[in-house]
Amino acid sequence: MNPVDKYKNVLIIRLSAIGDVLRTLPAINAWRERYPETRFTWLVEPAAASVLEGHVALDRVLIFERGLFSSFLRSPKRLLSGLSSLFILLGELRSGKFDLVVDFHGILKSGLFAWLSGVPERVGFARPDAKEGCHRFYTRQFKPASSELNRVERALALVEFIGVKIEGPVSYQLPVTVANQERAAESLAGLEKLAAAGPIIALHPGSSPKTAYKRWHQNGYVGLINALVEKLGARVILTWGPGERETVELIAGNLRVPVVVAKQTSSLLELAAIFAACDLYVGGDTGPMHLAVAVDTPVVAIFGPTHPQVNAPCGAPYRLVRHPLPCSPCRKRSCKSHLCLEAIGWRRVFSEVEDLLGEM
Repeated sequence: MNPVDKYKNVLIIRLSAIGDVLRTLPAINAWRERYPETRFTWLVEPAAASVLEGHVALDRVLIFERGLFSSFLRSPKRLLSGLSSLFILLGELRSGKFDLVVDFHGILKSGLFAWLSGVPERVGFARPDAKEGCHRFYTRQFKPASSELNRVERALALVEFIGVKIEGPVSYQLPVTVANQERAAESLAGLEKLAAAGPIIALHPGSSPKTAYKRWHQNGYVGLINALVEKLGARVILTWGPGERETVELIAGNLRVPVVVAKQTSSLLELAAIFAACDLYVGGDTGPMHLAVAVDTPVVAIFGPTHPQVNAPCGAPYRLVRHPLPCSPCRKRSCKSHLCLEAIGWRRVFSEVEDLLGEM
């Protein structure tokens, strides 16, 4: 009997971020395909939960309200309520009667949840992929063949370490619903009013506040969009997330061509539905970029300081644009020059867009 056969009820831990949660999905899909009777529960934080709820590979999604709990800690009057929420979650983890917990995150918090679940078998990464000493909470540790594995491949390798044979192409299977598509259509409807009739291209210039160092400069987007419309007849839709609307409106306000600014999306799956209706996606190394890949939309990714191999799109046709420097890749959020991104001109990105569209 394959050792994996004994795992009938598995807890998956990948708390955040959106892109990392998405890049773990192919591993769980592959596992579920090989062992359809296995039950999977996923512990995640709220920001990425919507890409998991209703997913065909999952039986349950548990949410760790990180922001809510931290607000309780800042207010002594609400501390008891915060602890109560945490104890309820820990109770759910312990009552789940899991055979195995797999920590794809690899930080102190995720390791603690794995240990506090009470599950006898706990699998995670070895150092240096395991951070903050979390490897101490695992009964089995996996050391990837390389520290430069793409994150999708690393997650698949962890599942293979457990004993699951991986076959077939990378698959995300996002649970995009008809309701998501109908909401997305409200944003896409504006494209019909544009005079152009070329490819539909989504651009997502923003990023989360913590990853502002990954953003390509606004002048680059302005020059690129003007060229896409004037040279290719493209129909461009600018998408945005929380706190990013001002950025896209500044870009739109400096254009000499008409574009559509998407409406506010109510979920990540609605944003995915917009990308799925497009011929191409252009943006930085962010969660939305991986969201576009997950719905098989070709991607032109503009990379600055992040590692090109580790974070490259996986599963859809793509082009990666970057300006290599001796200091890159890095995670220096306080960098003042941003030369790795400032040195990328719109003509270079346009060339990659044109090339990828031509190949398609």
